[in-house]
Amino acid sequence: MTKHIATIALISSLAVAPLARASSTPGLEVGNAITATFANIVYTPTKMIVATFGLLGGGIAGFMAGGDARTAYALWVPTAGGDYVVRPAHLDGSETLHFWGRDYSDRPSTVSQENDGSYIYDALYD
Repeated sequence: MTKHIATIALISSLAVAPLARASSTPGLEVGNAITATFANIVYTPTKMIVATFGLLGGGIAGFMAGGDARTAYALWVPTAGGDYVVRPAHLDGSETLHFWGRDYSDRPSTVSQENDGSYIYDALYD
Protein backbone atom coordinates (compact mmCIF):
# COMPACT_ATOMS: atom_id res chain seq x y z
CA MET A 1 0.00 0.00 0.00
CA THR A 2 2.84 2.38 0.82
CA LYS A 3 4.41 1.77 -2.59
CA HIS A 4 1.14 2.66 -4.29
CA ILE A 5 0.82 5.90 -2.35
CA ALA A 6 4.43 6.86 -3.11
CA THR A 7 3.95 6.04 -6.79
CA ILE A 8 0.77 8.09 -7.01
CA ALA A 9 2.45 11.00 -5.22
CA LEU A 10 5.44 10.85 -7.56
CA ILE A 11 3.35 10.67 -10.72
CA SER A 12 1.02 13.46 -9.65
CA SER A 13 3.88 15.72 -8.62
CA LEU A 14 5.72 15.07 -11.89
CA ALA A 15 2.53 16.03 -13.73
CA VAL A 16 2.57 19.39 -11.92
CA ALA A 17 6.25 20.06 -12.69
CA PRO A 18 5.69 21.45 -16.23
CA LEU A 19 3.37 24.07 -14.74
CA ALA A 20 6.34 25.54 -12.93
CA ARG A 21 7.69 26.86 -16.22
CA ALA A 22 4.71 29.18 -16.62
CA SER A 23 5.43 31.16 -13.48
CA SER A 24 7.62 30.84 -10.45
CA THR A 25 5.63 30.94 -7.26
CA PRO A 26 6.67 29.78 -3.80
CA GLY A 27 4.07 27.00 -3.93
CA LEU A 28 5.46 25.58 -7.15
CA GLU A 29 9.01 25.82 -5.84
CA VAL A 30 8.02 23.85 -2.76
CA GLY A 31 6.25 21.34 -4.98
CA ASN A 32 9.35 20.94 -7.14
CA ALA A 33 11.54 20.47 -4.07
CA ILE A 34 9.23 17.78 -2.69
CA THR A 35 8.97 16.11 -6.09
CA ALA A 36 12.75 16.10 -6.48
CA THR A 37 13.09 14.51 -3.06
CA PHE A 38 10.67 11.71 -3.90
CA ALA A 39 12.17 11.25 -7.37
CA ASN A 40 15.63 10.79 -5.85
CA ILE A 41 14.36 7.85 -3.80
CA VAL A 42 14.18 5.90 -7.06
CA TYR A 43 16.50 7.84 -9.37
CA THR A 44 19.68 7.98 -7.26
CA PRO A 45 19.88 4.26 -6.38
CA THR A 46 19.13 3.38 -10.00
CA LYS A 47 21.89 5.70 -11.22
CA MET A 48 24.32 4.26 -8.65
CA ILE A 49 23.59 0.69 -9.79
CA VAL A 50 24.05 1.61 -13.46
CA ALA A 51 27.30 3.46 -12.67
CA THR A 52 28.66 0.57 -10.59
CA PHE A 53 28.00 -2.01 -13.28
CA GLY A 54 29.32 0.36 -15.94
CA LEU A 55 32.56 0.94 -14.05
CA LEU A 56 33.04 -2.78 -13.48
CA GLY A 57 32.12 -3.62 -17.06
CA GLY A 58 34.42 -0.94 -18.43
CA GLY A 59 37.31 -2.23 -16.35
CA ILE A 60 36.74 -5.77 -17.53
CA ALA A 61 36.32 -4.70 -21.16
CA GLY A 62 39.47 -2.58 -21.02
CA PHE A 63 41.43 -5.44 -19.48
CA MET A 64 40.15 -7.92 -22.05
CA ALA A 65 41.12 -5.50 -24.83
CA GLY A 66 44.73 -5.55 -23.68
CA GLY A 67 44.55 -2.54 -21.41
CA ASP A 68 42.93 -0.25 -23.96
CA ALA A 69 41.68 2.82 -22.09
CA ARG A 70 39.33 3.90 -24.89
CA THR A 71 37.47 0.61 -24.58
CA ALA A 72 37.00 1.19 -20.87
CA TYR A 73 35.98 4.82 -21.44
CA ALA A 74 33.34 3.68 -23.90
CA LEU A 75 31.49 2.16 -20.94
CA TRP A 76 32.67 4.46 -18.16
CA VAL A 77 31.65 7.78 -19.68
CA PRO A 78 27.98 7.02 -20.42
CA THR A 79 27.32 5.00 -17.28
CA ALA A 80 29.31 6.91 -14.67
CA GLY A 81 28.73 10.36 -16.16
CA GLY A 82 25.56 12.36 -15.94
CA ASP A 83 23.53 13.59 -12.98
CA TYR A 84 23.25 11.54 -9.81
CA VAL A 85 20.44 13.54 -8.21
CA VAL A 86 17.29 15.23 -9.44
CA ARG A 87 17.18 18.90 -8.46
CA PRO A 88 14.22 21.26 -8.58
CA ALA A 89 15.94 23.06 -11.45
CA HIS A 90 15.60 19.88 -13.50
CA LEU A 91 11.88 19.78 -12.83
CA ASP A 92 11.14 23.39 -13.69
CA GLY A 93 13.00 23.06 -16.98
CA SER A 94 15.83 25.51 -16.28
CA GLU A 95 18.38 22.65 -16.40
CA THR A 96 18.42 19.40 -18.34
CA LEU A 97 18.59 16.12 -16.45
CA HIS A 98 21.17 13.77 -17.96
CA PHE A 99 20.93 10.15 -16.83
CA TRP A 100 23.63 9.08 -19.27
CA GLY A 101 26.98 10.83 -19.39
CA ARG A 102 27.80 13.16 -22.20
CA ASP A 103 30.43 12.46 -24.82
CA TYR A 104 34.00 13.16 -23.86
CA SER A 105 36.58 14.89 -26.01
CA ASP A 106 38.59 12.45 -28.06
CA ARG A 107 40.90 15.07 -29.54
CA PRO A 108 44.29 15.85 -28.03
CA SER A 109 44.79 19.04 -26.12
CA THR A 110 45.62 22.15 -28.13
CA VAL A 111 48.09 23.32 -25.47
CA SER A 112 51.63 23.33 -26.80
CA GLN A 113 54.04 20.91 -25.14
CA GLU A 114 56.71 23.64 -25.22
CA ASN A 115 54.57 25.87 -23.05
CA ASP A 116 54.25 23.47 -20.10
CA GLY A 117 55.93 25.72 -17.57
CA SER A 118 59.45 24.47 -18.20
CA TYR A 119 60.38 27.77 -19.85
CA ILE A 120 60.67 29.26 -16.37
CA TYR A 121 63.27 26.65 -15.49
CA ASP A 122 65.07 27.21 -18.79
CA ALA A 123 65.09 30.98 -18.29
CA LEU A 124 67.10 30.61 -15.10
CA TYR A 125 69.90 28.70 -16.79
CA ASP A 126 70.23 30.30 -20.24
